[in-house]
Amino acid sequence: MKKIFFIFLFLCTAKIIQAQRSVAITIDDVPNMGLFEASNFSSVLQKKLDSLHIPIAIFINEVNLGQPAVLDRNKNLLKSWLVKDYITAGNHGFAHKNFADVGFDAFKEDVLKGEVVTKELLKQEKKELRYFRFPFNGAGNDSLEQMKALQFLKEKKYISTPYTVESEDWLHAILYDKALAEGDTKTASWIGAQYVDFTLRLFTYFDSLSLKMYNRSISHIYLCHDNKLNADYLPEIVNQLKNRKYKFVSLDEAMKDPVYKSPLHYYGKNGFSWIYRWIPDVEMRKKLMREEPTNGEIQKAFEEMNKK
Repeated sequence: MKKIFFIFLFLCTAKIIQAQRSVAITIDDVPNMGLFEASNFSSVLQKKLDSLHIPIAIFINEVNLGQPAVLDRNKNLLKSWLVKDYITAGNHGFAHKNFADVGFDAFKEDVLKGEVVTKELLKQEKKELRYFRFPFNGAGNDSLEQMKALQFLKEKKYISTPYTVESEDWLHAILYDKALAEGDTKTASWIGAQYVDFTLRLFTYFDSLSLKMYNRSISHIYLCHDNKLNADYLPEIVNQLKNRKYKFVSLDEAMKDPVYKSPLHYYGKNGFSWIYRWIPDVEMRKKLMREEPTNGEIQKAFEEMNKK
């Protein structure tokens, strides 16, 4: 009888943990003007997101809006993102400059320059620009640079935005675009399937780490980009996560998880998951990073492409 009770308790606990899974979807490098023009001046990704009915946070590089001759047209594209009720806007730096490479003064200038148009458009919608994500997810070369940058962002009323799961969609996207450009739809479909599978494996891995470290499923933040690959395959990832009983929450809601108040134990320019940055033991961090799933076939394909 006692054994039956503990089995029942285990199943109930597993069900609760699964029911508590949640994730906020965040998309960097918006808007993708090349994709917009190639799609007959239409945002395919935006249309797909409209049909998903989930909250989304976008991080904007205003340099993508282009020169004065096309600025008004492209501002209208950005506005079409910002008017959506499900969209939360974030600053990703005007020109996506890596703080570690350019230094504090150039970084500060890039932050301020990157908010001008977005704030103007958000004001019309009675929305605010409260989030910033470091380009390349690196906050300088050391702890002093990082603290200086974070203090500057705090003064400007920005929230520095982390992530927990990222599946190298940018790398998959390069291969995917190449296959499509060559008319190789079979390879493109294979790359898309690899992307979905790899993303799901990473969610499994980082969920296991959150259970190991916090004895619960944390509220994840997924990072991807505005590209053709996500226009075609992000809906599939969302559906697969729904099948796993994930709840899709806003970035505001995800950031309420106490885990995002954890102290950082990594200071530097590498852009890896915040789950690793919260680990004080350097050797443990390295061990867990080595155990993270990889996709050897995609990496090999990318290396071969670069050789050519």
